[in-house]
Amino acid sequence: CGNKASNASELKDGLTAKDVVQKVEEKAPMQMPMELDEELAKDIAKLDLDNVEDYAITKAAIINSADVAAVVKAKDGKVEAVKATLQEMLDTEKNNAYLPDQKEKVENAILKEKGNYVILLINADVKAAESAVDECFK
Repeated sequence: CGNKASNASELKDGLTAKDVVQKVEEKAPMQMPMELDEELAKDIAKLDLDNVEDYAITKAAIINSADVAAVVKAKDGKVEAVKATLQEMLDTEKNNAYLPDQKEKVENAILKEKGNYVILLINADVKAAESAVDECFK
């Protein structure tokens, strides 16, 4: 029974994608985090907002950090499309990570689904980031 929480696919009552990303930032601080607005979400994350119900993406604002925390709630039937988009974002970070510590971060990145949510975490302490996400789901 102890594993039930990690399979939960709905956010706890009242929480939004933005709340989850803030929780990640508290537990696993990012380097100069910058929240992506709608334009940047489309430009940097290549997110098709027609596929999305709710999202929050924070990325390091400095070029020499690969840090990303993305929580995207896909509309019904759009999980795979959103996951493919975040996979592309991860692949881009992999190609851009030229510093050894950033390369390692990207190699250990977590991309996973929870119900209609797709989560991408690139962080020095990716386990803490993941547990912050898991705590937000019921």
